[in-house]
Amino acid sequence: MMTMRKSILVFAVGALSLSTAIAKDSDPTVMTVAGKKVPLSEFKYLFNKNNGQQMAPMSVDEYAELFKIYKLKVAAAEAAGIDTTAAFKAEFTKYRNELAEPYLYDAAEEQRLVDEAYSHMAREVKVSHVMVDKGRVPAEAPLKIATLDSLRSVILAGGDFADIARRYSIDRSARSNGGDLGWIMAGRYPYAFEKAAYDTPVGEISEVIESPFGYHIVRVEAERPARGEVLARHILKITRGKDEAGQKRAKEQIDSIYTLLVGGADFAEVAGRDSEDPGSAREGGMLPWFGAGMMVPEFEEAAFSLENGGISKPFATSYGYHIVNRVDSRGVPSLEESRDKIIAMMKRDGRSNLPRQKRLADLRKEFGVKTYDSNVASLKASVKDHGSLDSSLVATFKAYPVVLGEVDGKVFSTVNLFAKPLPAGDMSVQEAESYIDSAIETVINEITIDSEIARVARDNEDFRNLVNEYHDGMLLFEVSNDKVWNRASTDKEGQNAYFEAHRDKYKWESPKYKGYIVYSTNDSVAALVDDFLKTLPSADSLGVKLNEQFKRTARAERVLAGKGDNKMVDFLLFGAPQPEMRGVWKHAVLFGGEMIDSPQEAADVKGAVISDYQSELEKQWIDELKPKYPVKVNKKALKKLQ
Repeated sequence: MMTMRKSILVFAVGALSLSTAIAKDSDPTVMTVAGKKVPLSEFKYLFNKNNGQQMAPMSVDEYAELFKIYKLKVAAAEAAGIDTTAAFKAEFTKYRNELAEPYLYDAAEEQRLVDEAYSHMAREVKVSHVMVDKGRVPAEAPLKIATLDSLRSVILAGGDFADIARRYSIDRSARSNGGDLGWIMAGRYPYAFEKAAYDTPVGEISEVIESPFGYHIVRVEAERPARGEVLARHILKITRGKDEAGQKRAKEQIDSIYTLLVGGADFAEVAGRDSEDPGSAREGGMLPWFGAGMMVPEFEEAAFSLENGGISKPFATSYGYHIVNRVDSRGVPSLEESRDKIIAMMKRDGRSNLPRQKRLADLRKEFGVKTYDSNVASLKASVKDHGSLDSSLVATFKAYPVVLGEVDGKVFSTVNLFAKPLPAGDMSVQEAESYIDSAIETVINEITIDSEIARVARDNEDFRNLVNEYHDGMLLFEVSNDKVWNRASTDKEGQNAYFEAHRDKYKWESPKYKGYIVYSTNDSVAALVDDFLKTLPSADSLGVKLNEQFKRTARAERVLAGKGDNKMVDFLLFGAPQPEMRGVWKHAVLFGGEMIDSPQEAADVKGAVISDYQSELEKQWIDELKPKYPVKVNKKALKKLQ
């Protein structure tokens, strides 16, 4: 619909109904425009902001004159109904909600989550788990959860955790490790899984939890202080997939390499030459920093058992034989050092949404959310009787609304529920019931947010003024674009009439060539083009005619240029050196032109004419607005700013 122009906001001030409820003795009306009162606080906010953006600050009286004109334009926009259009409402609501985000966010909850994450970073836990899938459709979820809960009960009654993990877990590694994930560190697993792992006491099993991958139960085997991270290099000789002879040869090779290293050979050089891990070999065997749970257990234990600079003896993992050189190590950083990393981690795993959800939940309680369960049940029964939820049934519920609940004393109905189009296709009864429940939650949240924003706007002057600034700035853009900007740039008749009435304003210091440059792809085409041009009585529709005759081998370019303005015109007309021809074009001639001493039409000075015509339209518009909408100024209130 529109693109906001930031410059508009210099004078943008509000006409929201939110502001009308805040008039107090300490905030007198400074101006009344078209019957709407403007409080002093609003005027002061924009006055100070405007002067902060100007090199030469205005006086209060000077700004008041501009302010009046601005408010007249806003009144015109409202009279035109711009603020009632769906597009305007949607865009304004988007801006308003973005501005309100700090007030819809529980900072204490964010800090709690940061502290929680940091407390996890200080510990490592050894865990096992059993995971089942979520099912193909949401309706299967309760059965999946019940199944996993039954498995948990079996384990608590003495069943073997590893055996159950092998038999029922969809984690493929469970077949070999019995669900044992080993030691894990914070930030490596989905938040729900991590929280269960760190909150469950050692030796106990968590309740069923949900992650993006499935449903889990987690058993905590052990806990220890975090060992931090190490930076290491390694050399690998692969045994996986090899027969006994190949494995024996790999062992002999790694032992020989170890002898070289003990004898003083450069680890990075040997790794680059002999390691069978291609990724790290290119980096002299260097691996990224790693901590608990990021490597296979044998490798991790070897690296953490060394001192910085130490080299391990050869050891085996499921991949093959390794030698590790520990390069460096680091402990858990401070909370201050970790905060940015934690915040980034919270954004990745969706935890950053929790402070907003917490705030919204608190507001719902505060505003007294109620749903009329009997009416909701009646709505669902109607869908069941109809056999589906489709557009015809929605139309009925819009025509004959059913009240479904209230928030902060404001009722909502099926009109709110079905304000947005249904998803494509008719819904089954089961799908419709889920859709209705979800839509009711969405409507409740939207009304809750609107109520809180209204309260903040009433109580917080800075927020109110900023919201009003956006609101009126958007109105100004739309109405000015319609009345002045777009009209000035598209009204050709108006441009020409303005040019003819003010022809003496537009002068040139030197003559200009006005005509066409005709380009050809080669000399043969150029000869044909020259002959063709001789048959044309005028340059009318020259580009179209060239395209019809020569397709893409010739084209025309309209030019208006004085000496020094266009290199090709300078070459063809004023004897300048030939410029480099670009693209496929190899030949150029002038056609249908002449030297003119002054502009002949508005198009010859288009930019200047549009700018001047715009100014003229602006002046005419303001002259129309002044008698149309009365303005009353409270000079006594203005003096408080002088």
